[in-house]
Amino acid sequence: MKKRNEKKHKLSKRTRMIVLCSILLVVLAGLAIGARYVYRILKQPETLFKDVAATSIPQETAMVPAFELPSDRIPAGYESQTTPASATAPETPASTPAPEEQKQINVLLTGIDAYEDGSTTSGSMPHTDAMMVITINFDTDTVDLITLPRDILTTAPGHYGFYKLNGVFNVGLNGRFNTSGKAGDLASGFELTCRAAEQWLGGISIPYYYGVDFKAVIDIVDAIGGIDYDVDQLFQSMSGKRTYGVGMRHLDGDAVMGYLRIRRAADGLDSSRTARQRRMMVAIFKKLKNEGKLSQIPALISAANSGIYTNASLAQTTALVNYASKLDADKIQTKAMFGDIGDVEFDWRYVYIDQQNRIDLIKEVYGIDAEPVGICTRQYERWLHKIGFATIKRLHQIEKVLAVVQEKKNAGETFTDEQISLYTDCYLDYLNLHEAYEAYSKELADIYGITPWREKQKDRNNWSDEEKQQNETLTEKETAYYDNLIDLSNQARTSLSALAKSIGYHSISWFVNELWYNDRDVNEISVAFG
Repeated sequence: MKKRNEKKHKLSKRTRMIVLCSILLVVLAGLAIGARYVYRILKQPETLFKDVAATSIPQETAMVPAFELPSDRIPAGYESQTTPASATAPETPASTPAPEEQKQINVLLTGIDAYEDGSTTSGSMPHTDAMMVITINFDTDTVDLITLPRDILTTAPGHYGFYKLNGVFNVGLNGRFNTSGKAGDLASGFELTCRAAEQWLGGISIPYYYGVDFKAVIDIVDAIGGIDYDVDQLFQSMSGKRTYGVGMRHLDGDAVMGYLRIRRAADGLDSSRTARQRRMMVAIFKKLKNEGKLSQIPALISAANSGIYTNASLAQTTALVNYASKLDADKIQTKAMFGDIGDVEFDWRYVYIDQQNRIDLIKEVYGIDAEPVGICTRQYERWLHKIGFATIKRLHQIEKVLAVVQEKKNAGETFTDEQISLYTDCYLDYLNLHEAYEAYSKELADIYGITPWREKQKDRNNWSDEEKQQNETLTEKETAYYDNLIDLSNQARTSLSALAKSIGYHSISWFVNELWYNDRDVNEISVAFG
């Protein structure tokens, strides 16, 4: 019995030794992994920014027919399909570079005009009223802060319609571009804003974002003890409790937020407001760096209960902070995309982008040869009001009826030869209208992007003879396209009415709402700007 117990004791010791060795190996492995991770944070921050694929966004395309088109009526270059009418092809995201190749990252920094209680300063919806893309180049150890005007007339990827850039956030929250997560998750709004910003910066990838609301900005500035700043114009604090004059002043969070929210400078340009925002960013960075407080940033973000939003991990944020602590302030360049402020000619106030400024900026920072973007021009807005919105409305009304037929067919309902014939007539008229509108809009947008002299009609007396000739040619083209779209639209209306009557559909609306942006056939999402 004693020998058996000794043997059992020896086995037990052996077992414990094996367990202890296993634990030790796990701990050592963990330490090695941790050490390597810490090394990457401190020495190779660029390797932490990888494996982030751009979210696939469905693109707006023409519907496919519910019935096979007769062979003698198939348009040239068209391939007949029977895919469900709601099908859309997702855009293939660009591949993410390997860690050793990713030497430049782009981060969207946004300020949301919302308070802690959910109220806003612009109507019933908070918007991203401050947008800045931070481009970090690890090869050259430089940082570019690029401000994007909030009032750019833009599209929202994956959604139809036209919006201000600061309203794309709202489109992402309310549209079909959604993200999984807890209720109130704002990721889809930030992600769609990143996709829209990418379009305006030549197609670069912006996979990361940081968003802050009013309360978060105030809390962060107060947490670092405020900031001494050379104020350039009279302003009131956010709460309105104190007025600050020109000169060196100590600003707390309430004051900084008031300064950042100054709507207009003496020159009346919103570009002055965005310039102040960039200067304040650099001033805050200098204070944090000079006082050795940059290390507080990850803790501030991690500890915040609300008001700070990001898809970057704590390790990524820590790596950026450590990188910033070694960066000289003179390595930070501030830039802005700018343009003329629209004269409320139709509805919202837009910024019509200076195309050459945009092209030069993209070339300087990213080395990309960008093309003009003609939709953000007064000329294109005029085109939309003249015929664009009405055509979009007609196309979506047709799509609703075509979708009803598809649904009935999917449910097993049979159709007469006459109904199928009416459907074919309607679909072909829809296809012709859709293709003409897409082609005309693209061609005119391309032309508008390179005719800045035509933007200001009141200056037409100063046009050169060449510009006057170009204007005459362009006007003739616009008139021809307008007339053709009217003819195609009327033809589609006739065939649509016949099809709708045959299937008992009675909810057709022909006219665009006076407030076009609240017409869900024109803008998929209604955005309130107050």
